[in-house]
Amino acid sequence: MMYRALDLVLTVALALAVGVLGAFDVVGPAVTGGATLTTLGLLAASTLHGRSSLGALTRTVAELGRNLSERAGADRLLTASTSGVDLDLDAADDVRALGVTLARTLRNHHAVLRRRLDAGATVRIALIAPRAETVAEAARRSTIADRPMIFEHRLRPTLDLLDDLAEHAAAGPGRIEVRLLDFVPAFGLLAIDADTPHGQLRVDIYSHRCGTPEPALPLYADRDVRWFRHFVAEFDQVWAAGRPYDRPQEELTR
Repeated sequence: MMYRALDLVLTVALALAVGVLGAFDVVGPAVTGGATLTTLGLLAASTLHGRSSLGALTRTVAELGRNLSERAGADRLLTASTSGVDLDLDAADDVRALGVTLARTLRNHHAVLRRRLDAGATVRIALIAPRAETVAEAARRSTIADRPMIFEHRLRPTLDLLDDLAEHAAAGPGRIEVRLLDFVPAFGLLAIDADTPHGQLRVDIYSHRCGTPEPALPLYADRDVRWFRHFVAEFDQVWAAGRPYDRPQEELTR
């Protein structure tokens, strides 16, 4: 950039000097003509360099456009699920969570959720009901139909954590609501400030193999408008289908 600016300054200075000297007959026509040709040569070189740079920029922009329009590879879109650990909830005013048992998610974020409730945040959580039929369906979905106790064991500590959060929220400005689902959701979700331009969410794509790593899709309200709103609407749909959890702890019924 400095070279291009210096090149332009020298060309302008030379042209002015030649014009002044020629106007006052300080130098002869031969000198003036030679200087004029030199100036024209500098201008031609500068123009050629500018066109070359413009051509390279045009090709770069065109390649970038092709890359953006092509389908992105899965590794650029998906990450390994961390049960929302990579989401920073420390300043969230609105937290929404959806999942089967949410055992890892609630365990990972229990402390920060207590702090957000103290700060007046609203927390909404939806998970499967601790009923024998629902737990059995979760086991069938994970192709371990003969081991529903795995999901029973995951649900109990989750409900304990929810009871603790509800008791904590009762004494503060925040609000926590929990809905129980009589069906197994198709995906997991953790969203923060979903109704704001800076909203974020993580969608966990559930596997049919119990205990295997699951892919997660990070979405941002200001970047992924269409699919961000899609999954927020999905949460609202599931939330409307759930029933309030208003007892200290529901027992599994068989």
